[in-house]
Amino acid sequence: MARGTMVPTLLVLLLAVCCATTVVHGKEWTVGDNKGWSFGVSGWESGKHIQSGDVLVFKYNLSMHNMVQVGEEDYNSCIVSSPSRTYTSGNDHIQLARGGKVFFICNLPGHCQQGMKIAITA
Repeated sequence: MARGTMVPTLLVLLLAVCCATTVVHGKEWTVGDNKGWSFGVSGWESGKHIQSGDVLVFKYNLSMHNMVQVGEEDYNSCIVSSPSRTYTSGNDHIQLARGGKVFFICNLPGHCQQGMKIAITA
């Protein structure tokens, strides 16, 4: 191959590889829709086709609530007993990985019991 045609050929090959690469951008879901992460949000996820790669957005008043990713046992009991991750920004974005269920609660006293919890299967 002559030097003059090698550079354009490499550029075309590089462009073809870039075009063939698929970038997956998940859908963004605001938990609780326009109500946000608040009391009674439990069940919000029902009937939604939430997939791996999608992003859950938890919007809430950070002086009144938090959001904690917990295991299933803590979700069911509304008591955080095992190590977990607590979010407190008021605008938390969680990208879902493939497989299994993930569980989220507000662990301030009484909030989970008042329906501030969701379980998502991606």
